[in-house]
Amino acid sequence: MKSNIAYPMNLTVGVEQARKLVEQIPHGTCRSAAARHWNVADDGSVPEESINWLFCWAKTGMGSRTAAQEAQRVFNVILPVTFAQYDHLVDHEYARLHRYAGDA
Repeated sequence: MKSNIAYPMNLTVGVEQARKLVEQIPHGTCRSAAARHWNVADDGSVPEESINWLFCWAKTGMGSRTAAQEAQRVFNVILPVTFAQYDHLVDHEYARLHRYAGDA
């Protein structure tokens, strides 16, 4: 199964600004995992795995509604598609299975 989105995507903000926004999502697990799973090239291109990782946080917030809402806001600010658009095009289960580099 593949998603219906073209990867990588290019950030709509600077690489450093995007990193700071991701690191401000109010969940300790998200902030600590960002160093491993939020990977962006110097040119601002974001691989599928990192987009799916952020999407999963925006979808569930790992049980925190506040974290999910902030992750959705960050998704909308830093990526060229909105969370709602991505949610419509990419199945959550697909994203969950493809959120870490080297996964299926």
